[in-house]
Amino acid sequence: MFDKPTMRIIPSARVVRVHLFRHGEVAGSRVCRGQSDALLSPRGEAQSDAAAAWLRRAHPAPDVVVSSDLTRCTALARRLTDAPLLVPALREQDMGRWDGRGWEDLTVEDPAGTTAYWADYVNARPPGGETYGECQARAAAWWDAQDFGDQRVVLVTHIGVIRALVCHWLGMGADQALRWAPAYASHSQVLLADAGAVVESFGETAFLP
Repeated sequence: MFDKPTMRIIPSARVVRVHLFRHGEVAGSRVCRGQSDALLSPRGEAQSDAAAAWLRRAHPAPDVVVSSDLTRCTALARRLTDAPLLVPALREQDMGRWDGRGWEDLTVEDPAGTTAYWADYVNARPPGGETYGECQARAAAWWDAQDFGDQRVVLVTHIGVIRALVCHWLGMGADQALRWAPAYASHSQVLLADAGAVVESFGETAFLP
């Protein structure tokens, strides 16, 4: 993978290849979606089929498939392997009492709270939930506790967690998370080595119906 001069100077030639998938489309629009266990829409199911088929065509088989334990993620993970590793730490941000509510309704009922949230989404806490900063810390702590060696790893998770992990890997603060906007069922690939992280692709959707 590396030439001889590069091999002499890099800390390690070990590379983890991470395939990040956001779950497919969920029924209902403009909903504050946190850790409630929502089902995929029919289009989301078709997206999961397409994503799984594309990964098999385009890349070698993964060594491990890891997923949030929420159904909208396991729907894709179980299309890739019979026994995905289900990890609660990869759940979406806990939105507390806002979870499952329409953003328009929340804006009318709690204008001060929703304004404060979008003004400082890293530190603002939805009622009964967690801050985005806490969500990032949770996901990053789980990742840092793993040792995937030279493996090819698929992670099926949520937009908030994808943003959190990419910022963590690149050394960016959580306040930069909204710069990343992966669509439903999109694929991103990140190479992780001791020398740092490389984003090879982000938010691919050409394979989706």
